Amino acid sequence: SFRILRTNLQYKLNAVNHDHTKVVLVTSTVKGEGKTIVAVNLANTFSYSGKNVLLIGGDIRNPQLHKYFDKVSKRTRGVTDFLTDDHLKLKDLIITSSTNNSLDILLSGPIPPNPAELWMQDRTKTLFEEAKDLYDLVIVDSAPTILVTDTLLINKYADVTAYVTRADYTDMSLLEFVSDAVKDGKLKNVAVIVNNVKLANFGYGNK
Repeated sequence: SFRILRTNLQYKLNAVNHDHTKVVLVTSTVKGEGKTIVAVNLANTFSYSGKNVLLIGGDIRNPQLHKYFDKVSKRTRGVTDFLTDDHLKLKDLIITSSTNNSLDILLSGPIPPNPAELWMQDRTKTLFEEAKDLYDLVIVDSAPTILVTDTLLINKYADVTAYVTRADYTDMSLLEFVSDAVKDGKLKNVAVIVNNVKLANFGYGNK
């Protein structure tokens, strides 16, 4: 499934009109739709194809990325440390996956009292510039869009937004929010992913 997603996202990435490192922002509408596990598996799948990939924990309010990697915790230094300390470089904070040498991780770091204000600083631009200098692809596990403004603040740095929905979980009315955000230009180059689809949903006809 993730190899298919990689191929489909690659079409959108190839259509982006620049030759620099591309940034994929993975988000969803609410908590529980599976954006973090999608971000982790996409990062792994792209790295297995020969790319050097950086996976960024961009949900600095409710970090979950640390749960998928060994010997780290939500207190491990990461994004929030970079944004608050002008002397830190990206290479000071990245962790290489113990199972995949082509995948580096920048965790979220300690939860700050002012997430939105942090993302509005000039250091955010520096973070993405350093990441694009060092890697072939950057994937960001971001916060749910309907709850907080964080994802909308950093979406301008993305080339493609991978928007995760979940079968039998995402309320259909929430998709209007996604549609409006796309029309208003708040989300860039959106690809919608439907997570947790059961095999029973597939078949000949209109299922």
